[in-house]
Amino acid sequence: MKIKLIAPHEHREDTIPSPFKLQRVNLPLLAALTPPGHTITIVEEVFAPDDIDQNVDLVGITVLTELAPRAYHIGDTYRQKGVKVVMGGIHPTVLPDEALAHADAVVVGEAEGIWPQLVSDAASGQMQRIYRAVKMTDLHGLPKPQRDLFSGTKNSCYIPIPVGVETSRGCPYDCEFCCIGQTLGSQYRVRPVQEVIAEIESVDSPHLFFVDDALGLNRNAAKKLFTEMMPLRRQWLAQGTVSLAEDLELLGLMKRAGCLGLLIGFESVQKDTQNEVHKIKNLSIDFYEAMHRFHGEGFGILGCFVFGFDYENKDVFEQTLEFIMKSHMDCAQLRILTPYPGTRLYKRLLSEGRLFVSDWWLRGYPPDTLLFQPTGMTADELISGFARLNRQAYSFRAMTKRFFGMSPWKRTLFGCQVYAGLNLSTRKRYFKGLKNPQPFAGTSNPMGKQ
Repeated sequence: MKIKLIAPHEHREDTIPSPFKLQRVNLPLLAALTPPGHTITIVEEVFAPDDIDQNVDLVGITVLTELAPRAYHIGDTYRQKGVKVVMGGIHPTVLPDEALAHADAVVVGEAEGIWPQLVSDAASGQMQRIYRAVKMTDLHGLPKPQRDLFSGTKNSCYIPIPVGVETSRGCPYDCEFCCIGQTLGSQYRVRPVQEVIAEIESVDSPHLFFVDDALGLNRNAAKKLFTEMMPLRRQWLAQGTVSLAEDLELLGLMKRAGCLGLLIGFESVQKDTQNEVHKIKNLSIDFYEAMHRFHGEGFGILGCFVFGFDYENKDVFEQTLEFIMKSHMDCAQLRILTPYPGTRLYKRLLSEGRLFVSDWWLRGYPPDTLLFQPTGMTADELISGFARLNRQAYSFRAMTKRFFGMSPWKRTLFGCQVYAGLNLSTRKRYFKGLKNPQPFAGTSNPMGKQ
């Protein structure tokens, strides 16, 4: 069979795309797990458009919730041409029946243990409607992803395109707003260090991104990995929790292994909310000390903050700005809390009648649309406070002030280029987003009275 694997991407007119792009690992891994005798094509729409006229027999689509409409459009288009379509990923895992309206088959859960049988069934014309993973994937002995199948990923930006590498999977934290534990498991699983090292050695790029949802939660395995990485002379980015800063030895090994920066989920600066977010609960250091330690190793930090938690009040915006400025945060990701399907947050807001729209992901709302009735402030206070914080944090004065308080490496030409590029593009993207209408501003009666 001729198989095409697609990662959708929506080029929306109401948003400006992020300058950061990543060569992901999930589709090349599925390609490596495909039984012999089949031809594989990989399409990452963030890099290059799909050729809908290409002759294929089976299309596999990975689906994120915010990209579900685009994924469904792709699936419908191929099915109209008589091509079999299978969908997998987080969204079909939590809403398989919805996905089945646009696909011939859906994978529920992790696909690695299911994919070879699914391909064989499709080849024999006996593909089932649902393929459900009965256990979590054993991360020992996974094949090296077929990254040579990527095309159209040439860098045209000031930030090199990193290659995604996975070292672990799953998350033991049961945060109400996240469904990683449900979809990828609450058990934190670590790949054998030597297998990760061998994969890194096979990557034809000095730039990596560790795609783990919670890098380094197993401290011993992480320290062994970073020690083994030192001779490889790679530069890498990752996403992790604030708790990484609790271990000075770990930070030092990360630096020597080539870490340049981290995406850190601070979520909220208000203590009551922190106590409700399990991954930042009971930290042995505060956020300021964490930033001091991260910057002490020369790591650039993209700090992520979410607004709309029940325990937050309207002072959170001024307090967040104060933290961003005083900690000289390299770049800040500011988001309105989104109730994703499959999360305990979504189920609770639905049961409490606080969702404005139950199937919001199908309605085409742009990012950072307020989709529920907050409790710690009014909807208008949240919307206006969020807009004000964006304008303050990304004013030219604020960006300049943060830059001159940062670690020395950013004074290099490359460091200046990355800092300016990231902040200016983020400013442009966020300011354009603030022009999008908030359809539920002033609303006090959510679902049921639409």
